[in-house]
Amino acid sequence: MVFARGDWFYILMTLVVTAAMSRPSLHAAQLENYSPAAVFRSKKVRSAYLTDLVCILVFAGIWTGFYFVSSRAFWGFLSCLFFFIAEFALYFIEDGTGMKKPLRYTRRAVRAIVLTSLAITALVTVGLTLINGASPDHYLRYPLFFALPAVYPALFAGALAVLNVFERLNNLRYERRAARRLAARPDLIKIAVTGSCGKTSVKNYLAAMLAADFDVLATEGSFNTPLGISKTVDRLTPATEVFIAEMGARKKGDIARLMRMVRPTHAILTAINSQHLATFGSREAIIREKTRVLGVYGDEGVCVVSGALKDIPVIRRNERGNIVLAGEDEECAVRVTDVAVCEDGSVFRLSVGRESAECATRLLGEHNIADIAMAAAMAYCLGVSLERIAGAIGALEPVEHRLQLIRGEGIRIIDDTFNCNPDGAACALGVLALFHGRKVAVTPGMVELGEEEESENRLLGRRLAEVCDAVVLIGKKRTAAIAAGLREGGFGGEAYVFGSLAEAKKNFPRLLHLGDTVLLLNDLPDNYDE
Repeated sequence: MVFARGDWFYILMTLVVTAAMSRPSLHAAQLENYSPAAVFRSKKVRSAYLTDLVCILVFAGIWTGFYFVSSRAFWGFLSCLFFFIAEFALYFIEDGTGMKKPLRYTRRAVRAIVLTSLAITALVTVGLTLINGASPDHYLRYPLFFALPAVYPALFAGALAVLNVFERLNNLRYERRAARRLAARPDLIKIAVTGSCGKTSVKNYLAAMLAADFDVLATEGSFNTPLGISKTVDRLTPATEVFIAEMGARKKGDIARLMRMVRPTHAILTAINSQHLATFGSREAIIREKTRVLGVYGDEGVCVVSGALKDIPVIRRNERGNIVLAGEDEECAVRVTDVAVCEDGSVFRLSVGRESAECATRLLGEHNIADIAMAAAMAYCLGVSLERIAGAIGALEPVEHRLQLIRGEGIRIIDDTFNCNPDGAACALGVLALFHGRKVAVTPGMVELGEEEESENRLLGRRLAEVCDAVVLIGKKRTAAIAAGLREGGFGGEAYVFGSLAEAKKNFPRLLHLGDTVLLLNDLPDNYDE
C-alpha cells in the first residue's frame, strides 16, 4: 500500500464526512425496515444528491484551475479541505425539521452508521493507494474525494445490504432465545392476535379485561415483528400467567414464522382486507397467511374470529371445532346487539350463551364494538366473568392515533393517523358522521394496496363526499384518485390540495372554523412524501 504525505488526514476526514452523509440515506432505509432499495426511492436523498453534484462541480472546477499553478499542492490541499467542510456542513445542518418520523438512533442505526462509514472509508483508502501507486503526482488523488458523494448512495446501499445479512443473523439469535424462554413455560397462556386491522386495539382491550384475574404481559405499542416480540419476552417473569403477542404480516411467511416462535395456545383473528396487497400479491395470499394463526398449539386452544370472516372456507369448516365467532352476526357465539353510537361513545348488549350484560364505552365507532366483542370472547373463554368484562369495557381508553378524540379550543380533532386500510377509513368516516357541525377530513390517501390502490382511493373519495363539508388532500399526485372520487360522488364542499402536511398545517388557521370536527385520516411516512 502506497501512502503519500497527508493521506491519513484525508482518510480521517472521509470517515467523518461519510458518517454525516449517512443520515438521509439511513433515515430513508429505516422508514422501510432498513431496506437498501429505499435509499434510491427517497426524495430527501435525491435532493441531497443534487446538492452534492453542485458542490462537486464547484470544487472540481477549482481543482482544475489550480492544476496549472506552480503552488498547486498547497491550493489542492485547501480545495479538498474546504470541500470536506462544505460536505460536512450540508449534512450536519440537516436536522430533520418537519419530519413526521425523524431518524431514531437505535443500536441498529448506530451500527449502520459506524460500519457503513468504516466500509466506505476502507474503499476510499484502497482507491487512494492505487492512485498513489499509479502516479507520483499526488495532485491526482483529490478527484477521488470529489467523486465520493456521486457514488455514496450506491456505496451506502451496498454496505447496508451486507450489514443486513449479519443483522438478520443477530435477530435470529434473539428470536431463538425468546422461543426457548416461551417453550420453557408450558403453564403460560400464550395468545396470538393478528389481522389486517384492529390488532393493537384488540390486544390492549384483552389485556385490560384479563388484568384483574391474571398477571398479563402484552407486546408494547405496535411491536408485532419477531424482534419486537423478542424484546417483550425479555420482560417475562415467573409470575406472568398470560402472554399476548400482536403479530404483523407484510409478506408471505411472516405469520408462520411468528407462530413457530411463540407457539400460541390461543389466537384472535380480527379482520382481513387489502392492507399490504402490494407485498402479498393477492387477496388469497393474504387470507392464507392470516389464517395460519388458527393453527394454535395444544388441544384446548380457542381461536376467536370476527363474525365478518365466517364465510372464509377454513373458518366455515372449523375442522378442529375450536373457532368462536364474535360480533354482530346472528351466528356469533359472542354477540353484540342493541348498539347505539354517538359522538361520546357507545352502548350495547353483550351476550354469551344465556348470559348478557349492558355495556358502555367511551371508544368511538361501531367497529370498536366488534373489537371489544373479540377481546371479550377470549377473556370469557379464559374464565373471566361477564360482569368483570363489562366493568373493564367501561374503563377502556382509546389507542393512541386510532380514533383518538382530542378536544381543542373550539375544534375537535379525531386522530386516526395510524389507519391506513379501506375498512378502517370507512369506519373513521362513520365516526365523523356522528358529530354535529362542519366536518373536515385531512388525508394523503392509502398506499400498499397493490393493483387495488387507485380504485380504493377513488372509493375513499366517494365516501368523503357523502360525509364531509371540506376535504384537505395531502400530495398532489397521490391523491388524484381521491379527487376523482370526490367528483364522482358529487362533492359540493370545499376541497384543498397541498404538497405536504407541513404546508397544509400552515393553512389550517384560514381553513378551519370554530365548531369544526377534523378527522386526521392516515399519515403516511416521510418516504411517501412527494
